[in-house]
Amino acid sequence: MRPGVAAIALALFAAPSALASITVATNAARPALRVDAKGNAEVSWTAGGARRTLLVPVRGRVLPGARLPGADVSRPATAPAVPFRRVLRTGRGGWYYALQSWRVVPGGSVELRFSRWRGAPTSARLVAESTSTGVLLTGTATFAGRPVPTTSRTPEGKVQRQYVYLDRLVGGSWSRIGGVVLRADGSFRRLVAGVGAGSRYHSAIPGPNIAGVTYAPDAAAVATAS
Repeated sequence: MRPGVAAIALALFAAPSALASITVATNAARPALRVDAKGNAEVSWTAGGARRTLLVPVRGRVLPGARLPGADVSRPATAPAVPFRRVLRTGRGGWYYALQSWRVVPGGSVELRFSRWRGAPTSARLVAESTSTGVLLTGTATFAGRPVPTTSRTPEGKVQRQYVYLDRLVGGSWSRIGGVVLRADGSFRRLVAGVGAGSRYHSAIPGPNIAGVTYAPDAAAVATAS
């Protein structure tokens, strides 16, 4: 395996944050998407002065370095709204394809992430309520109008828990509070002890893998303590 391809594979399968929506690369420049009539998607980007590619087939493992077997039939899209968006396209059959980028691991690299879905995207809701002991964070995560599953699979089939990542605005920058697992109804809660009212909070949720075909987009929400 060529060094560039090995680096891509490492980003895909060894990154601690590689959950359902697929982590393609880190610190990627000029990302682009192409989709053929069958729904196979080719992600391309620039890293280390070279153009890289990753093929995401309709089913099965992703293929670092591979190219799209057919012509691109996708079109640019402006809706639905998804956070962290870099590229959004629509293909045949009402499918959406997106590239999002965000710093999943605090202090880590910005990850470029791929998703593919139909219908309503992943949605996040966050409420921050000041209490006598701190700030109680509660919220929900849904996909296609249903609770986000409590577990999801990576492209190679590894089962992982679905987490909501919580951050707090401190001194003008966001700092990670931690992660909290989703309940079966898509809800979560976390008490942040000793934090004064008025602080802003942020939740981010990696989109789930549904049946090995749908890679739902990541979602995010922001709330100010009441």
